[in-house]
Amino acid sequence: MINFTIGQLAKKSGVSVDTIRYYEKIGLLEKAKRTEGNYRYYSEQMLSELLFLKHCRELGITLQDIQKLKDLAENPSQTCIEVDQLVDQYLKDVAQKIQNLQHLQQDLTHLKQQCSQHRTIEQCGILKELHQPHECEHESHQQKKAPQS
Repeated sequence: MINFTIGQLAKKSGVSVDTIRYYEKIGLLEKAKRTEGNYRYYSEQMLSELLFLKHCRELGITLQDIQKLKDLAENPSQTCIEVDQLVDQYLKDVAQKIQNLQHLQQDLTHLKQQCSQHRTIEQCGILKELHQPHECEHESHQQKKAPQS
């Protein structure tokens, strides 16, 4: 069995030492075993767990939802409907963010069209437009996210 120091684990996983300690503190990662000299050491299984955590975070999964996934994984014979539902919610969230970013792009494109580079600051259409009261479309769409009854 191969054991890693916290520095080796950080290097192998691409996760900082501080993050590893934080995951241990909040219970997402099992606390490391200690040597007689009180150094932490980590197993290959812990590296695997850390890589799982890292992958989840790269996908934007919250720490709370990662804990749900870990809890669900403890009962491998149950159906995976809860996992599917969780991923479906993240897909909906991503689709909404994409829509909001597209509206933001439209707003910025419109703003850019208000000025050319051959004007003075005093004549700048962008600055004039920004001083006008205006609700950005992407903000109004975020407020309309709540389900209708």
